[in-house]
Amino acid sequence: MEPHPKPSLPHTQGLADSAIDAAWALMPPDLEPDTLRMLPIVVGAHPRGEIADRPLANRLVAAIRQWQRAHITDEATRLIPMVMTDLWYLNDKELLLQPVIAIGEPGSNAASAYYGTRLPRAYVIDGKLQVLADLQFLEPSVAMWGVDAHATRTALDWFIDRHLANFLECVHH
Repeated sequence: MEPHPKPSLPHTQGLADSAIDAAWALMPPDLEPDTLRMLPIVVGAHPRGEIADRPLANRLVAAIRQWQRAHITDEATRLIPMVMTDLWYLNDKELLLQPVIAIGEPGSNAASAYYGTRLPRAYVIDGKLQVLADLQFLEPSVAMWGVDAHATRTALDWFIDRHLANFLECVHH
């Protein structure tokens, strides 16, 4: 595929497009999403979700891609981790059948609220944070949140460090 020429529009003078180019290198803008290959990383369609949880979701996507590069040589068999809002996720019946990781407290992420009553508690620090998951991943769904962004980050770090590899092994086989 030939690279698109960079626009020379007055409003782009002095702006680097490297972030856009890097994102499109990982997921081309003309990619037709295949729901059966998606691994939804769900944040709330809420200001808190966008400000605090989306950066954590992007970090999780990077960790997933790193694991996939190391463990799955055939790119065509890799699930595609995609950050999306709870509104998109919960209103798509096919997405609801996919493995999922929801990040953000139930008051700002309806997917976390949905899984909050369906999944066992895997890791809890009372009054601070919780990670909900069946750690055998027979039900390949995870929800996590904390009382603030830092606590949610701690929950995510715990999950990535201790259980992400097992989760990914289960959902890719």
